[in-house]
Amino acid sequence: MLPIARPLGPDADGQWVRRWLSPEWNRLVDAWVAERIDGRIIGEPLTYRARLWSVTRCYRTSGGVVWFKENNPGHRFEAGLVDELARLAPDQVIVPLAVDRERGWLLAADHGPTLWHRDVADQATRRKVVEALAQLQCAVRKELEPPPGMVRLAPCEAGDRLREIARAWAALPSGHPLKLGAGELHRAEAAADALDERLASLSDSVPLGLELNDVYAANVFAAGPRFFDFGNAIWGHPFVSLHSFLASVVEWTGAPLPTKDREELYAIYLARTGGPRAELVATEALERVHRLVSWVRLIPHADLVELRARAEIPLKYLAEATA
Repeated sequence: MLPIARPLGPDADGQWVRRWLSPEWNRLVDAWVAERIDGRIIGEPLTYRARLWSVTRCYRTSGGVVWFKENNPGHRFEAGLVDELARLAPDQVIVPLAVDRERGWLLAADHGPTLWHRDVADQATRRKVVEALAQLQCAVRKELEPPPGMVRLAPCEAGDRLREIARAWAALPSGHPLKLGAGELHRAEAAADALDERLASLSDSVPLGLELNDVYAANVFAAGPRFFDFGNAIWGHPFVSLHSFLASVVEWTGAPLPTKDREELYAIYLARTGGPRAELVATEALERVHRLVSWVRLIPHADLVELRARAEIPLKYLAEATA
């Protein structure tokens, strides 16, 4: 059975959702998918979700449900990245059925239910996710090169990147959806200074690598666990991926993570990846900055309708990064 389609969002009248709902685009994609699975499509395909950052379309076949994804050009690298990750760590990620790197097209089989609220409230499940995350990052370390289009951000550059974004948005004309006021700019500048100070002590013992940047519970198949949805990934300090998952746990449970549980998860992660605990703790400050930097990649490809509809997302990341 195909899932129930997600309702359209406030960017429904923007250029990307309109493109992805057009009959011309559907015909093109359906033909590409049918060719790669030998025409085994049963019934009508379903566009599950369309947002300015990506579209997912699913198909019922004689072998089960398969999923197609196309990204906004700002995240187009994902299809090629998944192809490489599947080669290096096939037990931790989805393995694509087909990939078109130039167009950013990805086709993969369904892997069953994703994690849900009750799952991330369970410490035993959290341990499995953290162990699998560490295994994935260790498997690709020294083997993976950042794909074209992926942002590279060293911790020592984070403060400057935060200043750059805030100053650019403060300089926007009045009425622009991302326009910052003087007070917001001042807070961002102060936060960047604090970020410089906090991260100054980081060593070079942990090299830059794959930072998944969105280890959200709904982006993890329960069986495995197995990770997917890498459009937000950057080439940065890999420890931030753990903080991404823990932040989603707090969001989904609506409660702080108990210190005892957090320390246990830190220990599990570091036992696999190596590196000092102090460095892991310090990199928590990068979690919202990385989310902001990832979202900024979409802005050049968004029209004014989309910017007005979704400006709250990057503005929220900026506010949280400067809190």
